[in-house]
Amino acid sequence: MAQEIINIGTLPNDGEGDPLRVAFGKINNNFSNLFATATNTLESITIGTSANQVIWQTPVSEFAQGKFQIRSGNPSNNDSQNITISAQILNNLTQVKWTGYATTINGNAIATYDMDVSAGNVRILTTPLANAEIQHFIASSVSYIDVTDISLLLELDGFVANSIMSTESNINITTE
Repeated sequence: MAQEIINIGTLPNDGEGDPLRVAFGKINNNFSNLFATATNTLESITIGTSANQVIWQTPVSEFAQGKFQIRSGNPSNNDSQNITISAQILNNLTQVKWTGYATTINGNAIATYDMDVSAGNVRILTTPLANAEIQHFIASSVSYIDVTDISLLLELDGFVANSIMSTESNINITTE
């Protein structure tokens, strides 16, 4: 997303600038764009009952936290299950702390789940309970660390850093 610049007009109170609501909307958008969040969907397939099959992974150096909704289904019958996983990386990047909740099962349970950090990646693992080809549909919302340029400058349109803008109620806002 592009940086949004606040239009402050050419003269004080000339009516040409952005209204405060629009200006603060631009500020909020700029801050939101500093922190990349990706919402993705992915389908993974596991075969057989081998333990700890990887169904999702991302580099540990970028991962901060995530929420995952996983639907696992056995296409040969109606057995399926859903789970929501909330996870965060520990500060030393060696482990991921996670919790699974809101599990629903139709028919027989078909998989267990785990998360770990291995070979530089945060991973979601599954151990299928049914000796079949299992489809895992994963919807995820992940917050990543430092994947956007840091120190993106915010400036008022037509003004340089360290200038002062005053609101209509004479509250000063200083840019840096």
